[in-house]
Amino acid sequence: PESAKPVPLYKQLDPDLAFDLAIVAAPTELHYSLVTALLNRGVDVFVEKPAAGTEAEAAELVALAKAKGKKLAVGNIERCNPVVKALAEVIKSGVIGRVVHVNGLRAGGFPRNVKPGNNVILDLGVHELDVFRMLLGPIKVVYGVGHCTRNSDIFDTAEVTIRSESGVTGTVHVNWLTPQRMRSIRVTGTEGVCLVDYIAQTCEYYGLGDSHTVAHTKVPVIAKESLKEQLDQLYLYLHNKPHILATEAELIESVALVEQAEHQVSDAHVLKFHSR
Repeated sequence: PESAKPVPLYKQLDPDLAFDLAIVAAPTELHYSLVTALLNRGVDVFVEKPAAGTEAEAAELVALAKAKGKKLAVGNIERCNPVVKALAEVIKSGVIGRVVHVNGLRAGGFPRNVKPGNNVILDLGVHELDVFRMLLGPIKVVYGVGHCTRNSDIFDTAEVTIRSESGVTGTVHVNWLTPQRMRSIRVTGTEGVCLVDYIAQTCEYYGLGDSHTVAHTKVPVIAKESLKEQLDQLYLYLHNKPHILATEAELIESVALVEQAEHQVSDAHVLKFHSR
């Protein structure tokens, strides 16, 4: 069948090759040049996270896409995890009161062949920062610290602190060290706490019930494969329908947060354990 045929590989873009959508899944440092070339060629682009290496590059790409009349979106896949939607609905409902603090944990899974220029924030932290931006509105990274445990040039653990314009604070812990993959969010409110597990796709909250008892509620979540949902959202975006992908200003803000986090986890804030 047609689907079983080998996919052809090209070392460069053939000028006679016809296509209308490109997916860029390359090292972050190549995103800007590849996306620029593709937009100039006149095709829509879906680029892996983060969309670019700097906020300035991201802004240039968004401006170029607008000038060319092309679509440009970034693949922040946790936006498409159904538990994020469930969490947003819990927060909006007010059942845990006003949000005070958020905590994100994304640990485990040391990637193979890690190259200089990559780090745990680019690989893992980008997800939590983007989700926190979705849930809380505009946020800033105010502090960060990291560790280099296996390579002097690459920090493989990081802890960053964020603050929203409304005063909500938060922490993001990411590492490549934990043997078991862990992906979770805890949201603390004035009247309860909500716990989310990305992998199990569960969402539950604890709050004060009648007579000051603790009420526990499991939020119904219809399990979905996040990658498939992301492709469905891309289809909607390409056909000018409502979607949840990060585009335009949100795409730029997503890159800006990663850049802020990397700046905070600078040489002054990286503890090097690899030689001990």
